[in-house]
Amino acid sequence: MVLATACTRVPGVLVSPEGEHRLSVHDDATGITVVLTTGVWDAEPKQLPNNVAVVHVLVANLGPQPILLAPGDLELRDTRGFRYALLDAGASFDAVDADGAASAQRYDRELERSYDPGRSMDFEPFAAGDDVPRLALPWGTLAPGTQMRGFLYFEPVTRTANEAVLRWHLGDPQHQPLFDAVFEFRVADG
Repeated sequence: MVLATACTRVPGVLVSPEGEHRLSVHDDATGITVVLTTGVWDAEPKQLPNNVAVVHVLVANLGPQPILLAPGDLELRDTRGFRYALLDAGASFDAVDADGAASAQRYDRELERSYDPGRSMDFEPFAAGDDVPRLALPWGTLAPGTQMRGFLYFEPVTRTANEAVLRWHLGDPQHQPLFDAVFEFRVADG
């Protein structure tokens, strides 16, 4: 996907059915919390929300088992059933400690595509400059007691739909389902 650099009218922003920019879901059984925030992109390129749907995400794993964060586990569909692909900026992470050995205490980000894609290959590579890859949610295995944050980028749902549902099929590193985080959106004026 190529980003247009011309300034255009913001086509709209995803919000909850109540008009809130922050949505969250917590699953008691797994200890997973996911918080989505829309309308908060304040990096380069400034016009990014004019061209793609941008969502900030925080995933906290307060449960006893690791969870896989993978691009193929996210599904955004409008109410007509049309799917909007995740635009994968290629960020990933690995757990490291001061000696470089595996640890759940600290993560190191990389820009590469050597990570587990998840359940589906139905996402698109996203080659964008500036802050897009640096601020993207990186993919990898999130250890218990840790959290990860970053941005998700999707095809521009706000141009063609009034409502959409994001399903994040969260699972463990062996692709066993843990729970589906479901977020309902409507499109508000931008």
